[in-house]
Amino acid sequence: MVQGYRVRSTKVQNLMIRPALLGAILAAVLGSMLLGCGQTKAAVADGPAPDAPGRIDAQVGATVEREGVTITVLRMAATEAFGSGRGQFADDANFFITLEIKVQNTGPAELNQGGDALVLELPDGSQKKGLRVGLAPLLPTGGPAPGTSSDPGWRTWEVPKGTRAATLSYRPRPDLEIRYAIFPSAPSVSLRPSDLP
Repeated sequence: MVQGYRVRSTKVQNLMIRPALLGAILAAVLGSMLLGCGQTKAAVADGPAPDAPGRIDAQVGATVEREGVTITVLRMAATEAFGSGRGQFADDANFFITLEIKVQNTGPAELNQGGDALVLELPDGSQKKGLRVGLAPLLPTGGPAPGTSSDPGWRTWEVPKGTRAATLSYRPRPDLEIRYAIFPSAPSVSLRPSDLP
């Protein structure tokens, strides 16, 4: 009779241990998920974005016409990688800001769209030159000829994680500068053309 009691007692204990074990596993999984979310959130500071550095002429979506140049920054995206698998990846401490830009040349001179002509200025005073990586079509390095416009194209910059404001400085000629405020959202893990609205 004592032996039968022990068998029943052991079965009851096993039934009681399983929910406790399951609860501990669920608590551990939930805790690690919350910890992971906390780390992701820590990469993007809370509160309003700081001001973009320097003088600002426009924001994404606006067109600026000045001295024979018309530029529109059509769209912006932020991502840690372009594509997947063999895609292009930012360094671990960085992410990409990519802008879709259209330029029209209404003046008599050639325009520059190379690395020195499209620079991203960060709040710490550093400057990043544009990269010819990312979404297609890429913005050409040579500007449109007088009286013509370029098809919209993408230019990309790699910036430190946590960057919440920057200024695009477009210098198509030595005597002209047009500046756009850039406020990137939290970067996506990867970006493909089909992800854009």
